[in-house]
Amino acid sequence: MKRAISSVVCWSLVSSLMPMDVWARKLPPADFGQMYSLASSGNLGSLMAAASRGLDLDAPNEDGDSGICVAIKRHDIKAYNTFIKAGASVHPMCVNYMDTAKYKRFMASSSVVKYSDYPTSFQPRENYDWAIVGVATAVTLGVGWVIMNAN
Repeated sequence: MKRAISSVVCWSLVSSLMPMDVWARKLPPADFGQMYSLASSGNLGSLMAAASRGLDLDAPNEDGDSGICVAIKRHDIKAYNTFIKAGASVHPMCVNYMDTAKYKRFMASSSVVKYSDYPTSFQPRENYDWAIVGVATAVTLGVGWVIMNAN
């Protein structure tokens, strides 16, 4: 009986340490244009759903610009706001290479969502997956230890 229980605990531990959805996260988008189109249309739900399935909101286009940088360059406030609400990085590397005056002018707009208005509750779920895995692992090991030392 103890051998069966220890096998179940071991397999539970292995499966909780390597959930496939965690390993598959942060894949590049299949098409940058499609991702930007979702943001530009203000389709927050679809963008966040795609991010939770592995869409990297900070993936660069062929010019090395993330969606945030493209939105700033195009003065596309709706796309910028949608990316921020979906959890994209507020200061991707490409911002450092942008015209400072243009960046400041864009950010000064009253329509631009400030990151502080959207705390971590708007971050995609995968940011918390490792904490969930850690708790599940601890519970599995604790239950296994109690069962093994019951007699």
